[in-house]
Amino acid sequence: MPNKTTWIITTDGRRDLKDISADLATAGLTDGEVQHEIGVVIGKASHDSLAKLRKVKGVSDVSPDAPIDIGPGGSQQTW
Repeated sequence: MPNKTTWIITTDGRRDLKDISADLATAGLTDGEVQHEIGVVIGKASHDSLAKLRKVKGVSDVSPDAPIDIGPGGSQQTW
């Protein structure tokens, strides 16, 4: 089974997020989490599914999630 990456999928606001999320699941996205307030869906899929995810009507961008570490509180180190 291919490794799965977490993807952040930005939508164009022209379709209902529920419909886009369903189409993304059909295209291979799992564990989809819909962020209605910002028009984003976050989920996991293999790199093999990337082209299908980008072709879903209403999707404007599909980007890999990147971890962010701002360091411990009160520290002078910021990364």
